[in-house]
Amino acid sequence: MKEAGAFVTAGSLQPPSTAITVDASGEEPKRTPGPFVEAAEYVGGFWIIDAPDEEKALTWAEQVSAALSSRIEVRALQEAAE
Repeated sequence: MKEAGAFVTAGSLQPPSTAITVDASGEEPKRTPGPFVEAAEYVGGFWIIDAPDEEKALTWAEQVSAALSSRIEVRALQEAAE
């Protein structure tokens, strides 16, 4: 991916047990120990790649999935608000 210019960045996440959920949508901000949702499975890390289209992103995901022997979830970044 680096040689092809597609790799942007990657990172690992601490386990959900270390999370603090923040909700400042009301009058007072709230901080609650624990993850936003309880789940048996969770995202352990992320990769950001630069792909010209969804098909190329999925092709990269297939290669990474095979290399890691793990499932990969693919999502696009949201467009920046103007």
